[in-house]
Amino acid sequence: MATRLLCYTVLCLLGARILNSKVIQTPRYLVKGQGQKAKMRCIPEKGHPVVFWYQQNKNNEFKFLINFQNQEVLQQIDMTEKRFSAECPSNSPCSLEIQSSEAGDSALYLCASSL
Repeated sequence: MATRLLCYTVLCLLGARILNSKVIQTPRYLVKGQGQKAKMRCIPEKGHPVVFWYQQNKNNEFKFLINFQNQEVLQQIDMTEKRFSAECPSNSPCSLEIQSSEAGDSALYLCASSL
């Protein structure tokens, strides 16, 4: 009988209520199997045209992923162009989606907004 090794990606989002922030992220926790899609949403603080997505890995290292200003991408790293997709449409939540999750994607994902 063959034994299968399952690899899961745990994606955590910082709950807005914890820090009394006006940025709202959903879902709060997300667990996906390797190769599955994972989608996270962010509602920036009202009136903030700039939105950032960051990843904090298990070593507590922060990695900038992408940022938007008025729905337009300003900067993004290579990883987001290959396996990640993101959008920030007007009057809708911003989103970050991993097309096919890998073990290295297990992290805390943070959304921030700014004037």
